[in-house]
Amino acid sequence: MASEAEFERLYQLFVANGGGNLTFSGSNLTPKQYSEAVNSSNLTPLQMAQLEAKQHQYNRQSALNTIANEVEANNFSNPYAARGVYGNSLLSALGATQGSINAGLINGAFSGVTDSNRALVVAGVLSATGVDLEKLIKIAGIAGLGTAMYTSLTDHTNNQTANIPKTMEDASSLSAMNEQFGEQGDPCSFFNQLMGILAGIMDGTLDFIEKGIGDITSFLNKTGISALLASIVSAITGMVGGVATVIGSVVGLLVGAGLEILKALMPIIGKVINAIAEVTTAIAGEIDALADMAAELLKKALALLIGSFGSDECKKKVLENTGTPAMKDAITKLNQPLGTSAPGGIGTTTDTRVNPEDVEKIMASVKEQALIDDGVPQSPFTDTGKDYTPYDSSLHDTAGTETETDFFTRKIVSRQYGSRSGSSVYNDWMPRQLAYTRDSGNLISKMQNTLSTNDFTNKTALENRLKELIRVQNEQGRLVQYLRTDIRHEFAYVTKDPRWYDKIDDANERRIASKYQSIIKPAMTRKYNTAVTSLNNTQTEWISIDNQVH
Repeated sequence: MASEAEFERLYQLFVANGGGNLTFSGSNLTPKQYSEAVNSSNLTPLQMAQLEAKQHQYNRQSALNTIANEVEANNFSNPYAARGVYGNSLLSALGATQGSINAGLINGAFSGVTDSNRALVVAGVLSATGVDLEKLIKIAGIAGLGTAMYTSLTDHTNNQTANIPKTMEDASSLSAMNEQFGEQGDPCSFFNQLMGILAGIMDGTLDFIEKGIGDITSFLNKTGISALLASIVSAITGMVGGVATVIGSVVGLLVGAGLEILKALMPIIGKVINAIAEVTTAIAGEIDALADMAAELLKKALALLIGSFGSDECKKKVLENTGTPAMKDAITKLNQPLGTSAPGGIGTTTDTRVNPEDVEKIMASVKEQALIDDGVPQSPFTDTGKDYTPYDSSLHDTAGTETETDFFTRKIVSRQYGSRSGSSVYNDWMPRQLAYTRDSGNLISKMQNTLSTNDFTNKTALENRLKELIRVQNEQGRLVQYLRTDIRHEFAYVTKDPRWYDKIDDANERRIASKYQSIIKPAMTRKYNTAVTSLNNTQTEWISIDNQVH
């Protein structure tokens, strides 16, 4: 077997020959490939393992060097700059159509008409034909709304990509801090609040907007639609003959192919406008979050620093002497173990059954005895170790295991598990379980309806992803559903008492209460928060898929 020194020599030979430039096939080789080409027949399992380690080292070094060069050159591009240009070109094409212009003129045709008469005309036409005149009017405004959105999108993402490493570092740091401060969500969801658009969370919505604008433009360019809209303008202008006459005239115009085209336009218009509003809101939210990021970073970083001082015996005295009552209380909480006291304190009374002096004497005697006792033998081979037994009559039931089946022995569930009053597992989790089950069920129902009622021809990827989302959400729903059931055994214990069949054991109740607050509840909270995050992410992704499907 080759020595490590020989193996290192071979690796250095690889490096000396250009780090992969010396090849047998005309293409660069990795260290592993190079070594295999030179001496593949003589490699032992150990040598292969060593090569794998060198391969990993080489890959990492190569990747880091590439990243360093890319960062130095600031080779980051903004994909949404080109998308903004493309989107604006679609909007320009839409706004330039005569159909869009005529749709806007419908609003002018209602000039001088009372709001009530306008509402009557719109309602009458909608009832008779299914065509919403108000939505037709909004076609003319889509270009303005969309242009503002794309301008905002381009400007915002340009600012983010100007210094990607610094922006990502700050966003990542703040996301991690938010989790430490107990804010709802996880680091990924916090990060998406700051840089989610660049991460592509709105790409599906943008795809739908662009497709929707193209569809609307195509509809408006169909033969006769522009003239039909112009005729509707003429029929409404001046409200000649009154409301009933105008309704009859417009309804008379909306027949045949023109009616079907306009009816097909109705759902698209509303969805496109809503999608534009969704993206605009997301951009505004990120801009606000990024504007606050520097201040939040400083505030929370200082809070974590001061919090660390609060656990230092020397430094916390300064905080206690200079801080407000609120600061002093916070320092106390940082240094107070869970379960050492109750909020507001618990009232106590003197136990008259014992003499305090006698208790103190007994405690002093026990401490003295403990100091001179050998304790538990550290070696099983000594004479003391051979005679030692972990059984102690003062700690263990002398009656033996047969008492577990005594008539007065019963395995009961702690009152802390199912009580509907006061603090209990039921009160802590049942409302949250019900709320989650309701929201999750509604979302699954929507996704299943979309899956069963829509045509996924040429959309196999979307169909498969929708099925996966339903599967994942069902799993998360079952996890939340059985949150309490899965930990029920932690609240069961055996109680024995010759007087009462089901007497509550206070010692066991205290033990269970402590374990629930320190171990069980935090674990349940982590599972629940994970499920909530999954639900929110699934909701966002489903909206994107639904927009693309429609």
